Order: sequence, then structure tokens, then C-alpha cells
Amino acid sequence: MNSQKKTFLARSVRSLMMIAVALGAFALLGGCNLTNTVRPNRAADGAISGVSQSAPNWWLESKANVVDARESVVNSDTKKVQVSIFSSQTQQQRFSYKFEWFDKDGMKVGGMDSWESVMILPQQTIVVGATAPSPKVSDWILQISDTNYPWYSSAP
Repeated sequence: MNSQKKTFLARSVRSLMMIAVALGAFALLGGCNLTNTVRPNRAADGAISGVSQSAPNWWLESKANVVDARESVVNSDTKKVQVSIFSSQTQQQRFSYKFEWFDKDGMKVGGMDSWESVMILPQQTIVVGATAPSPKVSDWILQISDTNYPWYSSAP
């Protein structure tokens, strides 16, 4: 093989490797922060006055959009949360969710939070809920992840 062909092959292999590395980095970056996060908005008295949604996964927001959140107390000192989620899709969808719990100082309470998978019918509102792992809990967030297309994200 002459030196021109060897040089061409070496450059081609390097180019392909650089493309593979770039695609891998893009996939990793694209895979970051695909979980939508819901936080309660609080009134001066601490009651929920709505929710704030961070939705980097715009597709997921259309299939699992939080429309309401409620809190209560059980066992006289433990917080319970119920969240209403609406799907504007025309087909049945699946997503996963988990609650994370925090004390008054913003420190996470509880161990490993487990993901729950749920199916939602077209144009349906469902209610998901959980009870805090400890009476020390004063706040929570809800994480929602796309079960079918976890990589589908960012801007439309």
C-alpha cells in the first residue's frame, strides 16, 4: 500500500473516531436532565398555592402535565401529598415518577427513592401520591421521567 493510501486511511479512521466521540458526548449531554421536576409554590401560610414545573423534556410534559397538588397530614404529624397529572395525548402513555422529601433546612430526608411506573389514558387525569418517610419532612419535589422515550428532550 502506498503512503498516500496509508495517510488517507489514517485520517479517515481518526475522523471516524472523532465523530464517534462527538456523538457519544452529544448522547451523554442529551441524556442529562431529561427528568421534569415539579415543586410546590407556597403561600405565606405555607399552604400550596400551585406548582412550578421545570420541563426540559417537552414531550413528557404533554403526556404528564401536573395540574394540581394537595397536601394533608396523617398520623397527626406526617405529610401526605397527592398530585393530579393530565395527559393531552391521543394515545395511552407511560411514565415514571418519584417523590423526594426535604426537611425545613432543605436537607433530603429518607433513603433511596424508588421510581413508580404508571400508565395514563388519552385526555385522562390521574392522581399519584405518597406519604413522607418521616415527620421531619416539610417539603417535597416530584420527579417525572419518560418511560418509553427517556432520551427525547430539549426544545421542540
